[in-house]
Amino acid sequence: MKVVFGRSFLLHVIPPITDIIAWKFLAILFSVQLIFHWVLPHDDVIVLSSIKEYRRAVNGFSSCLLLCLLYLMGSGLGLYRGDTVFIHFNAIVLYLALICACIMTTLVLTYRFGEDYNMISVTTLSDFFFGVEIHPKVLDIDIKHFLRSRITFGLWPLFVISALFYQRNAYGQISMSLLGCSFVQMTYIMKFHWNEYLHLNALDSRRANCGFYRVWGDLVFYPIIYSSPLAIIAYSRKTLSILTNAIYVIIGLFAIYTTTAIDKQKYDFRRSKGMIKIGGVDPFFITAKYRLDTGDSAANLLLGSGYWSSCRHPNYLFESITFMSFSLFQGFAPALCHLPAIFITGFLFVRLLSDESRCLAKYGQYWIQYCNKVPYRVLPGIY
Repeated sequence: MKVVFGRSFLLHVIPPITDIIAWKFLAILFSVQLIFHWVLPHDDVIVLSSIKEYRRAVNGFSSCLLLCLLYLMGSGLGLYRGDTVFIHFNAIVLYLALICACIMTTLVLTYRFGEDYNMISVTTLSDFFFGVEIHPKVLDIDIKHFLRSRITFGLWPLFVISALFYQRNAYGQISMSLLGCSFVQMTYIMKFHWNEYLHLNALDSRRANCGFYRVWGDLVFYPIIYSSPLAIIAYSRKTLSILTNAIYVIIGLFAIYTTTAIDKQKYDFRRSKGMIKIGGVDPFFITAKYRLDTGDSAANLLLGSGYWSSCRHPNYLFESITFMSFSLFQGFAPALCHLPAIFITGFLFVRLLSDESRCLAKYGQYWIQYCNKVPYRVLPGIY
């Protein structure tokens, strides 16, 4: 019996390769997002760097909103079940892993045989894993940004909607905890798309190469991490009191708003080159000079006012609180259920230490001066 149960569990977790519904869903998702990318009106946003600023055309918010409305309309017309994504999510993630392998194979072959990539090649395992190009493009589409913005943050809201349908269909009603967690997650998703320029100006978007770890993370790992709290609540029918849910919703919304305000404050400051008032006064900042790979001199402005006067990485602190709020809706659950929030917190802490080391190596004495002015890394008064 134990062997049968083990095989049954394994087959449930690892779905067959022949789930036609999952394949159809992914084909439609990629096709629709490509069409939206080309057809829907775009907004021009400015991406900053220490050398120059350039413009990018984005339409993430409108494409995500329209995608959700089309999914709801198709469900309402009876073309498919509203909980289709939730039911077939294991298969969807598995097939995304296969798509990841196809994308990486295509990139490697393009670097090897493409006429425009004579100076770029993948020669080591590190090159394959971490990537050799920041913004590889196919049909003039930034692969890295498209996968994160259109696929990861397109699949996530559809999973949220599908989880609500699943619990209603399976149990006859939707729990308050599922409603609260869904509302906070949808707010986070729409915030991401509405402020897509902040994501494009984030260090990860501007500096991280498009390698296996990035593609696999966007297509496989992060969809699992993002959806786990909602899936557990939907399956377990976990429900907390109205007051408790309200408190967790307020915590989540506050963390989302504060993270956005923090990132926007730095963006506005750098775009104005320090010529801006923060809190009604001139901001404190340090002009940190450094040398480019070419040997030329450049400089960045290190902000030490507003949110950035309390600690050097306030955005990481509130991003961590946001994902903790997702997990709180599960209530007192086993530690494994809270693993996504724990992982995100640990990941942000490791990135914080990496940023600190990189800034010290890059800016030298200017970074030391900045640390003397803003002594705390992430927890004001503590660390």
